[in-house]
Amino acid sequence: MAHKIRIACLGTSDHLSRAVDALLKDDVIPAENIFLSKADGPEIERFAANGCQLLTDDMNAIIKGEVVLIAAPSEEMAAVLAPVCGCTSGRYLIAVSDRVSVSDIADRIAKGTQIMAVQTAQQEDGTLHGTVDYSKGFASYMKLPCEDIARALVDTLTISE
Repeated sequence: MAHKIRIACLGTSDHLSRAVDALLKDDVIPAENIFLSKADGPEIERFAANGCQLLTDDMNAIIKGEVVLIAAPSEEMAAVLAPVCGCTSGRYLIAVSDRVSVSDIADRIAKGTQIMAVQTAQQEDGTLHGTVDYSKGFASYMKLPCEDIARALVDTLTISE
């Protein structure tokens, strides 16, 4: 069942494309509630045909979303966060990367942003595993939809307590 929340999806084109494909395939978020930025590359323009909203830049996408999903390799995470670091306050941010932590993200974004860090690792059998950590005070009513988003992106998920 799709969650009716609005989500801004940002990242590097390959990681972002896989993330949006997963959200649409698993029907986690309705396509019309997914906001994308043209600044993230021409590869994401194909999602407009599925009903996703394509906006001019990252900031406009974030303004439309309640949740912000950032999907990027660890070496590019800082670059993806840099242009939007001041406009995430009051939103829920899900950062998905091979090496990501709540403290790393908190140091780079506006205060008042609730953070879910999903650190991914490829298993020997080729599946992708994610480990989740939350920032202190992350609203409990938002955990289920955010975990469903993360589950769409990885094969298995471990929630840290």
